[in-house]
Amino acid sequence: MTREFANIFPNWDIQEHLRELNIISRKISFALIIMCVFWSFSIDNMITHWLGILPLETGPNNENMSIYGPFEWLQLRWAAVILLALLSLLPLISIQSYSFASPGLYPTERNWLVSVLILTTTIIPIVIFLIWHEGIPILFELSEASGRPDGVLVRYDAYSIFSIGMAISWVLVVWSMTTISLSLTRIFGMINNGQTRFRKRLLAISSGVIILTLPIEFDGLKIIIGIISAILADFVSGTMPVRIIS
Repeated sequence: MTREFANIFPNWDIQEHLRELNIISRKISFALIIMCVFWSFSIDNMITHWLGILPLETGPNNENMSIYGPFEWLQLRWAAVILLALLSLLPLISIQSYSFASPGLYPTERNWLVSVLILTTTIIPIVIFLIWHEGIPILFELSEASGRPDGVLVRYDAYSIFSIGMAISWVLVVWSMTTISLSLTRIFGMINNGQTRFRKRLLAISSGVIILTLPIEFDGLKIIIGIISAILADFVSGTMPVRIIS
């Protein structure tokens, strides 16, 4: 690929661009650590507030809400911290990706990149917020309206309830990162014989992460969700109007 780049961009310094990419990666990694520390101080209050807006009969002191696995709850808590940190960094990732790639793009490619970055780093976080604030409460409201067996006391597992929202959010975040990664590989000309280099690896990693990290509540759907997420990421990135090098 170095020879191909040299033929197309004779003044293109790959070492300089790799150094620039390394600097951007270090900035994002440092910002991720800072955001994880920031969200770790408020995650407990956020979880408590969210559980309080759910239309569930938990009792005046939440006596019908239980945590059956304290270690699992601790793991989920930190997963929520990482998720919030990633969501907070998506706009920064968008800006850095655009500033890094835009100098070498044609106007049509630049417009396409802006559209994809807006979708993956702005619209997706808004969708995730709406899912947590509106979608999941409505889901539980419909579930409660369907009725329950008479004389049966219902107790709710806080971990299972919270993990549903976490799983949906995590799938959307992984999809966003996969779409951005595949798009950047096409923008940088990493295409061989009409196929994006590292495409299969990125799609396999994306699907594998989703399959391995989705909670037990999604057993039976993990593989389907992982495959659909990879297919959609590949489809969106495949619309990139770039010249294919064979």
